[in-house]
Amino acid sequence: MRTKKLIKLFRFEEKRRVDLALGANTRLHPEQHWLQLKEDSEGQYPLDADLQVKTWVANPDAVTAWAGFQVDLDNFKNDAGSIVTSVGYRLGDGTDEYFWNGGAWVVAGASDWNTEGEVAANISTFPATEKKLQVVLNLATTDADFTPRVRAVRVLYESRIEFQEDIIYRSMVRSLRNELRPISDYPVILLADSTAVDLENDYPLQTPYNVVSIDSVFNETDDPDWQTDLFSSYNPTTKVVTLTGSVPAGKQLRIRFTYEPEVAVRTSRDYEELEKVPQVLLESIELVDAYEVPSDEEVLNKATGQGFRVFAPLMGDLEINLAVITDKQTDQMRLADEVKRYFANHPTLHSTGLDEEYRLWLVDEYELMAQSRGPDIYLGRMMFRIVDVLFWTKDAAAAFAVLALNLAGDLNVVVTDEESGT
Repeated sequence: MRTKKLIKLFRFEEKRRVDLALGANTRLHPEQHWLQLKEDSEGQYPLDADLQVKTWVANPDAVTAWAGFQVDLDNFKNDAGSIVTSVGYRLGDGTDEYFWNGGAWVVAGASDWNTEGEVAANISTFPATEKKLQVVLNLATTDADFTPRVRAVRVLYESRIEFQEDIIYRSMVRSLRNELRPISDYPVILLADSTAVDLENDYPLQTPYNVVSIDSVFNETDDPDWQTDLFSSYNPTTKVVTLTGSVPAGKQLRIRFTYEPEVAVRTSRDYEELEKVPQVLLESIELVDAYEVPSDEEVLNKATGQGFRVFAPLMGDLEINLAVITDKQTDQMRLADEVKRYFANHPTLHSTGLDEEYRLWLVDEYELMAQSRGPDIYLGRMMFRIVDVLFWTKDAAAAFAVLALNLAGDLNVVVTDEESGT
């Protein structure tokens, strides 16, 4: 099975404050961007034993296994040279918290915590079937003058992912399908006195809409200003619309409904599948303004000094032309408005596979094109960008920490005074 090694980074920055669960007597330093204990008015830190911070629950859908664990932190010594600060760890799935008991990951009790080394040595056996991971940190000190400082937690994981497929098909297309709900309407002249309208057998829709819900129903003959809503209920299986009362034969009803448009990706420059309209079509997908990020990332087991380096990814924008295709001009305008509403309310796109957010920019506003696909096809276009998309194109490599530095022979040291320069 082909997999890639990637890093899920829990970085404790001010912008992620809302995603953290800060327990009693803990804080996120807004300027230094680290977790620490909260000092009192005299600058003393609490000596309590159970002061916790919980990260957000990471949910990279492409994960197949957790593979490494490293914490970027500072612990401190007192004047006697003894380390007085510490951090304990648990792993969670958003529901339960677990610790390594020496043989397995089990639900943690109140006083059950692991060291960083214990988590690093055994995280590969923490289940990845739920594809969720939360890190719980227990900050502690035995000296009120000192606090531990935690800047980030790095988790290495194995991932089965193809990046552009994840961004376009699993994320962008899925988001559009879930969120686009334009409105349309359908006039029906009743053939008989009716308390219900059967859209499957008696009054089939001329356009193959995927109807999601009925918004309203009006007796347009007697109520041309649409003041009285006659809608009672809708059965999506039978496609029967039930009215609040009987409407006489010969009256024209206006049935307003929301629908899910077809969302597709063009697979050929010369051919577009238009069996289903209305349709939103992603076409001419192009990577632009790409460059290689300047720094690599590593996850190391500090006890063994072994780990992996994940080489810097390629970063760029995916520029996409979006076509709005309908068989009615009113549907063209309404669907275009719904697409613009989507971009106005979705400044970011969530990557399903990586559990990361990318910015969305609507570059060119909607433009109605000529009816180039026949007298009954209307086409509009707009352009958008998925900004700063990451593509890890290089395989990860083994990395090793420097555990000791031995100096042999003579060593010359020059100390320079910063003020005098001597």
